[in-house]
Amino acid sequence: MAVAVIEQLRKQLREQFPQAHVAPPIAGEEAPPEQPFDPAFFPPGAISEVIGSGLSLLVAGLLGEPQEIAPLPDFILIDGGDQFDPASFTPEACSRLVWVRCGTAIEMLKATDLLVRDANIPFVLLDTCGIGRRELSGIPASAWWRLKLAAATGNCRLVVMSPVAQVPCAAVRVALNGRLGLEDFEFPRRELVSRLRVVPERMKRVN
Repeated sequence: MAVAVIEQLRKQLREQFPQAHVAPPIAGEEAPPEQPFDPAFFPPGAISEVIGSGLSLLVAGLLGEPQEIAPLPDFILIDGGDQFDPASFTPEACSRLVWVRCGTAIEMLKATDLLVRDANIPFVLLDTCGIGRRELSGIPASAWWRLKLAAATGNCRLVVMSPVAQVPCAAVRVALNGRLGLEDFEFPRRELVSRLRVVPERMKRVN
């Protein structure tokens, strides 16, 4: 009986989070293909983690280049290191987010826990890249598991932007690759965002 229950749970998890159950490549096989960036890639009710280059363009990809002020924001940006630069975006783009500025890992986690539990906005983007490595490594695994439970309860998409893999309970972990050089900064942001690709990472326990 217990075996049947476990198999049923595994089936439900595979159906709900197919990206998290992609088999890792076997030695000698090609790595999973890159995919164009799409915010809908991140499953609701779970934590996803994005690592790698091009993270600043992730925010740009979410904001887009709208022509009108949005009556309600589309997502919450929890800025762990207070690095977001609203002056580099139009007022129309900035109207699509709620910007929460934090200076420490503790402030960042408290704000995230509060907002994910509120569940009024179903997409929360947590940028941890401005927090020092030592401070990030001090975050206990239990804090991430608590956020995972809150996200599942509120059916919230919680996407964590990380310099390195750090979320042990991430349902999806991808590397974001823009393949950009210094010469690319002369191109329009729209073109740079179009170059973003997500590469599924092998899921393994971290911390």
